[in-house]
Amino acid sequence: MDIVCPQCGFSRRLPEDRLPGEVVIATCPQCACRFRFSVREGVLTVLPPRGQDSAPQARSPAQGAPSGAARGEDLPPGAVIPGRDVSPGDARASARDDHGADGNASAGEEEEDIRETARRAYAREAERFSRADAAPEPSGMADGAISEENPWDAAPGDGGWLQAFSQTVLRVMFAAPRFFAVLRPHAPLVRPLIFYLVICVIQTIVERFWGTMLISALTPSAATDPQLAKLLEMLAPKSDLALSLLLRCGLLVLQLYVFTALMFLAYRIVARERTSFSLIFQIMAYSSAPALLCVVPALGSLAGMIWGLACLAVGCRAALRLNWAQTLFGFVPLALVFGPLLLQAMTALQG
Repeated sequence: MDIVCPQCGFSRRLPEDRLPGEVVIATCPQCACRFRFSVREGVLTVLPPRGQDSAPQARSPAQGAPSGAARGEDLPPGAVIPGRDVSPGDARASARDDHGADGNASAGEEEEDIRETARRAYAREAERFSRADAAPEPSGMADGAISEENPWDAAPGDGGWLQAFSQTVLRVMFAAPRFFAVLRPHAPLVRPLIFYLVICVIQTIVERFWGTMLISALTPSAATDPQLAKLLEMLAPKSDLALSLLLRCGLLVLQLYVFTALMFLAYRIVARERTSFSLIFQIMAYSSAPALLCVVPALGSLAGMIWGLACLAVGCRAALRLNWAQTLFGFVPLALVFGPLLLQAMTALQG
């Protein structure tokens, strides 16, 4: 189809598949005449040149007389009126006016470029999300969050080892669910083991100190009480501090591995996919933090033991994402192994 300029007669042929399906504004590349055009009715009206504040009456292509269509009166459906709100389709048609008559010819190419740009943007976003899905984060948390919630795992850091140790103790005791929820399932065992050994050393030294103070306080009374003298003789340390530290820490580490193995086997039954030996080991090691309550004389050690068991239960529930019934199931092997020993010891004390 040929598109002919109503002012100078310049014409340009467009293929049928590239003809606009709506009323468009065309600009002649030879005389810069602006006119409305549709496929069905041809040239509709001639528009005033660009940049004029008040649009003069357009000339009819046949008579050159003022046309009411140029003033926006009785325009065909879908026609574009400069200066007024237009629909998205008409806006695209108006934008093609910047390229002259050949802008109409390139309408399909412009739309194809827009679609191609959208496809590329979608492909980039899909690739970005696929990379994010392919990199799972441990326990649902990022590495930065793990370091923030577990200072001992990031020690020494800015504050040094002492600050990392103290912060970890406080978070285990007062924010156990949040602390244990970010433990890494397959983290190395070195750091939690060192933490546990530090707790054992402090506990051994403090309890030996309080025992020595108790013996010193009761020694004068033991001179007149034979039974008290025998009791103090039993409580008196049989070796020096270094040997006591070595023996007790060795036994406590062995106990740590045995308890971990028993709980690991139990939790493999109720949460096989989420249970790992490393994770149970970390929970057991960090749950020893309340044992530092032994610095309080008399009931400090007992309170620390109870608090430690509570942290252990909360830690298993948070780290393995269990309910309370499943959590308590992991303590069954410990009860079966050490329950009879505890009853025997209580019977012996009563006798």
